[in-house]
Amino acid sequence: MSEQNWAARDIDSRGPKFRIDTNNPQMGSDGTNVYLLYAVTDNKETQFQALSESGVFRLHNERAIEIIAGSKNTPSDIGVKILSDKGDITITVNNGDVRIKGGNIVVEADEDIDFKAGRNITLNAASKILLKGIKVEVTGLIGNLIEKTLGSFLQRSFKGSYVGQDYLSSPPAGDKFLSKPAVSGIGDQVESLDSGE
Repeated sequence: MSEQNWAARDIDSRGPKFRIDTNNPQMGSDGTNVYLLYAVTDNKETQFQALSESGVFRLHNERAIEIIAGSKNTPSDIGVKILSDKGDITITVNNGDVRIKGGNIVVEADEDIDFKAGRNITLNAASKILLKGIKVEVTGLIGNLIEKTLGSFLQRSFKGSYVGQDYLSSPPAGDKFLSKPAVSGIGDQVESLDSGE
């Protein structure tokens, strides 16, 4: 371990609430700091920004961070631009929601877009929802979309048996228990199901 050069360190203290610290030889998680700006409020809430010798820049604040731009822009201008030449951009909320709001929202990817939820995904449009692709698939156990395409669980259970789809969709008129289709969805999309023959 090389000797720490304390002589090169310079601390500029602007009172008890703000200081500039350069060339601190103490090691951090990314090595020593080139500089560190540190501030503290009367309520002991701190903020600092620092550049380490590894090239990592950090900006930490114990309260909110607000970025506002573009008050004099034209509507076609870019107000805030975030660019990573190499590497990911991650947004993580430990306790709260991620909200994106705008006149129009465009999500564009050169390859894939994946949505993954631990519970539900809801698409709600006042006018139209359009799914368009060379191949569009749906899988699931229950739901009206499943019944209209793959067939309900009961339909798939009877597939290949002697209980025909024609009988289930159009039972005899005298059958009081099957006066209408025994399984919902039959008759609407029968052509999408294999005949089982």
